[in-house]
This record gives sequence, structure tokens and C-alpha cells, in this order.
Amino acid sequence: MSARERKILFSPSDDGVAELYELAAELSKLCMIVWAYEYSEKYVKLFEEYSDDDRVRRSRDASYLWSKGVIKMPQARLEILAAHRAAKECGNAVAEAAARAVAHAASSVHSKRHATGLALYGLTALAKKYGKDSKEVKEEKARLLKGLLTVSSEKRYLSENRADFLEKCAERREQ
Repeated sequence: MSARERKILFSPSDDGVAELYELAAELSKLCMIVWAYEYSEKYVKLFEEYSDDDRVRRSRDASYLWSKGVIKMPQARLEILAAHRAAKECGNAVAEAAARAVAHAASSVHSKRHATGLALYGLTALAKKYGKDSKEVKEEKARLLKGLLTVSSEKRYLSENRADFLEKCAERREQ
């Protein structure tokens, strides 16, 4: 990919993305982590259409384990950084954007702001595959927003076991 080719084809102010960003700003870190994990699998599979590299899937798995307190941040961070390297090394624009979408979703355990990278890079992956104005991209914008609304309204997502540092985050949010 040339240095001049844009890595991200969407911005937070774009139609269908702005609404997602507005909602994300209001939601807790826990909601964003759950949403990013739930909705990143599509992009793992998209990456795997182009590569047999398992670093992207491992980053998603590691973030889940980190959010549950099974592994610590340094171990998860290594897997997330490995997914970014897989993106850089894969040699395909669709796979690169899909890998970056997953890596950002995985990073949401660290900072909720990373979760929105799932949308920007995920939509970019689909735009590079189907075209920016394709029905696939329009449908994905709607799917991501609907998913965020669903996660934010369903308490079952937020009552699951999680790491101590996320419990403290939830307690601060409720005060």
C-alpha cells in the first residue's frame, strides 16, 4: 500500500458514523468493551479470508481474557500489538483494515475510545472490498449502531464476571 493511500476512509462526522460516536460518548467503558468484542468477530473472519495468520484472532481472544481477569494487561498488549503487525505485514488493504478494526476493538479494554476504531477500520475494510457507497457498508453502519443500542440496553451484558479493574470502573460509573 502506498504511503499516500488513506488507511481510514471514514470519519466520526460521516453519516451513519456520527450517531454511533454520539452514543458511544454517553456509554460506559463496559458497554464499549462488550460491543467491541461482540462485533469484532466479523472482522476476524474477514481478515482470515485473506490470511491464515492467527495473530488477529489471538488479540481478540486475549482482550476477552484480560477483561475477565484471566490474563494481565502486558500479555494482552503483546497480542494486540502483534495484530497491528499482522495488519502491516498482510499485504492486502481489506485484510489490513479488518485486522486494525479487531486490534482497536481488543484495545477497548484499555480505553473505551479505542472501541470506535472498530467502526472506522471495519467500515474501511468493507469499503475497500465493496466500495464506500455499497449496500454492505450502509448495512454495516446500521448493524454497528443497532448493536451498540442493544448492548447499552441489556443488563445481562454488564452483569457478567469481569476483572477487578473493570469492577472498579463500573462502581465509579454508578456513583
